[in-house]
Amino acid sequence: MSKFLGFTISELVTVIAICAIILCLGLPYFNDTMISNEVNQLKRILTIHIQKAKSDAQIYHKNVTLCASSDFISCHSDWNKGFIGFLDNNRNRQRESTETLLYATPFHHRYGILDWRGTLRINSLTFQSDTGLPRGSNGSFFYCMNNSSHHTQVILSNMGQIRSQEIPSC
Repeated sequence: MSKFLGFTISELVTVIAICAIILCLGLPYFNDTMISNEVNQLKRILTIHIQKAKSDAQIYHKNVTLCASSDFISCHSDWNKGFIGFLDNNRNRQRESTETLLYATPFHHRYGILDWRGTLRINSLTFQSDTGLPRGSNGSFFYCMNNSSHHTQVILSNMGQIRSQEIPSC
């Protein structure tokens, strides 16, 4: 008598049902983990580049401006694509072709929208050449989530200090 090796259809259906239940229970936690990772990465990127802009302003003895950019060459209004940092020789907060581009950083957000709200309603940050401080450029980045309550505010003080906090709504 020959014996077949394998699973019966009822065993296979039972295993698939158990896997589906475990997947349904774990999916919300996985989504929260992915959102939390994106928020932490955004805070880290903003902190690193703000600190770098402060030090570059003092090193080069020129104003350094951070602004939103879609093409990574000139300033635009949408922070969700990414941003650029450049030496702002003429202090107009817009990059001309003669001004040195220090860095271009793309963003690939999946869960939220990034927005800058500064004190002078200017859509850029400028760090002064003499002190590296963001005089007139203090404000906050707001990262507002689409389907979650992990809204985050990254605050830039007038002394150039950075802190973040979760906020209940945007």
